[in-house]
Amino acid sequence: MWAVQTRSTETCTARYDFTCYVTLMPCWVVTLWYRAPEVLLQSSYATPVDLWSVGCIFAEMFRRRPLFRGNSDVDQLGKIFDVVGVPSVEDWPQDVALPQTAFTPRPPKPIEDLVPDMDEQGKSLLLQFLAFNPARRISAFAALSHPYFHSVDSLSRSMYAAPPIPSNKPTMEERVA
Repeated sequence: MWAVQTRSTETCTARYDFTCYVTLMPCWVVTLWYRAPEVLLQSSYATPVDLWSVGCIFAEMFRRRPLFRGNSDVDQLGKIFDVVGVPSVEDWPQDVALPQTAFTPRPPKPIEDLVPDMDEQGKSLLLQFLAFNPARRISAFAALSHPYFHSVDSLSRSMYAAPPIPSNKPTMEERVA
């Protein structure tokens, strides 16, 4: 943890990713394009926030450009809703000032339109990273166990003929079993 000096001379505590734990979060503290909806709505901050950011970066690796390029918190939410659709009232956080009705209802875009070069397993994983409701977002452990990485692991084994370095630690497959 570090102390981060904000422009308004307030000091807040921040984690390694410099996300502030105070209500007012200056735009320069966390890159806006990777913020989870719950952070933009000033609802909650927990581990799923980081998985949202991973999903944004995952999509960006295939697209070669950011997925959501907002210029303010509200604009960023609009860009997110353009892709994932406006969530249902049930998924909308109850503890936020901005109501769900402030956004024009729209359906989600087909993921194929956003990342056409990504295979089906990758698209499945991306959709789980970008779940609006943090309670429904994939966990880090589940993401690493996702079938997308099984195919990547098989491919990497065939590409590199050198045998793996022996280890007495259990493999990911052994830990999951």
